[in-house]
Amino acid sequence: MNERILPMALAIMTLSVPLAWAEDMPDHTGAIGATVDELVAMARGMNPDVQVAVLEADAAAAKVEAAGSLPDPKIQWQVQQWPRDNPGLLPRSPLLGDNMFSVVQMFPFWGKRDLRRDIAAADARQASLMRHEVENEVVARVKIAYAQYHSAHLVGDLDRDLRDRMDILAKQAIARYARGQGRQEDATRAQVEKARLDTDIARTEAERAQARVAINRLLNRDLNAPLVEMPAPRPIPAADKLDITDLIVRSQSSNPQVQAQQAAIDGAQKSADLAERDWYPDFEVGFGPEQMGDRLVGYNAMISATIPLQWGLHDSQISEAKARASASRTKREAIARDVEESLTNSWISLKSSRQVETLLRDNQLPQAKIGFESVANAYALGQSNFVDVLTAEQQLWTTDIDLIKVRFDQQMRLAEIERLIGGDL
Repeated sequence: MNERILPMALAIMTLSVPLAWAEDMPDHTGAIGATVDELVAMARGMNPDVQVAVLEADAAAAKVEAAGSLPDPKIQWQVQQWPRDNPGLLPRSPLLGDNMFSVVQMFPFWGKRDLRRDIAAADARQASLMRHEVENEVVARVKIAYAQYHSAHLVGDLDRDLRDRMDILAKQAIARYARGQGRQEDATRAQVEKARLDTDIARTEAERAQARVAINRLLNRDLNAPLVEMPAPRPIPAADKLDITDLIVRSQSSNPQVQAQQAAIDGAQKSADLAERDWYPDFEVGFGPEQMGDRLVGYNAMISATIPLQWGLHDSQISEAKARASASRTKREAIARDVEESLTNSWISLKSSRQVETLLRDNQLPQAKIGFESVANAYALGQSNFVDVLTAEQQLWTTDIDLIKVRFDQQMRLAEIERLIGGDL
């Protein structure tokens, strides 16, 4: 390869990396993760934390019907007019004396059963919403790990592309030195830069492997299970879909943590109502036959009621329930403020990242490419030194890396926003 072809090769390698990816698609047999939606769907069904939360929500839902049920009835047997001449502790026959058999059922005061059922229903709603919160957290972690995996792949490709260009520059430096037109340290610098890139490539591969392990862990798969080597990043929604006012309103109505705390408020208020109603008595009603000897002589009925004389006990229960309800309301307000603050910060960061991406993509990156091509051509003609070429190459590489980083930051901010609003945009 002569020196006039080398700069053209460098320029083609600089501009055609995405095309090379499309032409050299590896076989992904057995791999998953072509899109983040595929991984999210798997995480919803396979993640252990989500499965535990689902079971806990099912357990809470199963309590609702039982909470409003009547207790089991009691069977009661009474013996009256026990003969005094009986020498034993028990009558010689169960027919001696008067025998009364009763079935006794306890009935709470009107409204108590409904309140207990409402409390259990509020607990079930809270458990269901906390399941959504766990799912939200897992989905956000999957999205971030996927973005990290994609970014590590892009950085690795940039490093390998730059290393190939360093090979060309090293050959060019050696050829110039052989003709007495260059310096030996130029070739040495190229070799040093290649060694540095080899280190970066190894580090990037480790980061990509760690991201793959994180994804597989979230999906409850084998940690070394394969993933698609060239994942597709999620598109960032348009700016009109990211109005901060609309996002805050949505977060207050859809964030699972906020809604779970609202369910806790409902349950605490119902508990306070039940404590108030405990001032009213509960009743026991019984009915059964009355037997004298071996003769059925009639029937008996009974009713009893609790007497709420423990005023201190009932007052303390009411005070406790009201305090818990107040604490739940205060906690909901605190959670809502925290969600709003986190959402606003993530929105600001996403907006800033989009502005930085625009500057890098439309201004800095084209200038860096033009600068590198110009210096490379000048070096081939003997009008520039190797240090200038290396500096321009480093500037181009740094700009590419910065662009990848800012896009990764956007993916993280988007995942955080979607977690806070309780769903995808």
